[in-house]
Amino acid sequence: MNADRLEGRYRQLKGRLQQIWGRITGDRTLTLRGRATEFAGAAQASFGRAMDAARPFGLRRRLGV
Repeated sequence: MNADRLEGRYRQLKGRLQQIWGRITGDRTLTLRGRATEFAGAAQASFGRAMDAARPFGLRRRLGV
């Protein structure tokens, strides 16, 4: 497991919590921001899984992120 997968899971959890809090308080903007954060976390975790799968082939992360 690499840092992208861990941070992606963290962002997914953070997004879910934002959505729940937005629903409780009736804040639609926070709910939508939570969805966006959750989606970004899913994308980052997916990227981390892809990089883990590519590691045996000698591919390394070249992005400056």
